[in-house]
Amino acid sequence: MTAVSWDAGALAVGEPVFAPEPGTRDSARGWWLTFATDRTDGSSRLLVLPAADPGSGPVAQILVPVRVPLGLHGSWLPTAE
Repeated sequence: MTAVSWDAGALAVGEPVFAPEPGTRDSARGWWLTFATDRTDGSSRLLVLPAADPGSGPVAQILVPVRVPLGLHGSWLPTAE
């Protein structure tokens, strides 16, 4: 696997999570989602990177109205438990 990168500028980027295109399991068809913190003002945003070309940078940046600390992890459990 070849490493890819893009210039994130003043953003500190967290660990990405893969979101597949609905109805597919193809690892190139979907998006990488990650939180980022702007080091200049402390604001947080959700970044959406295309799985087929993450090195091209985000296709969307969604400003989050509260600060999300990098390293935030979630636990997803079935509702039937």
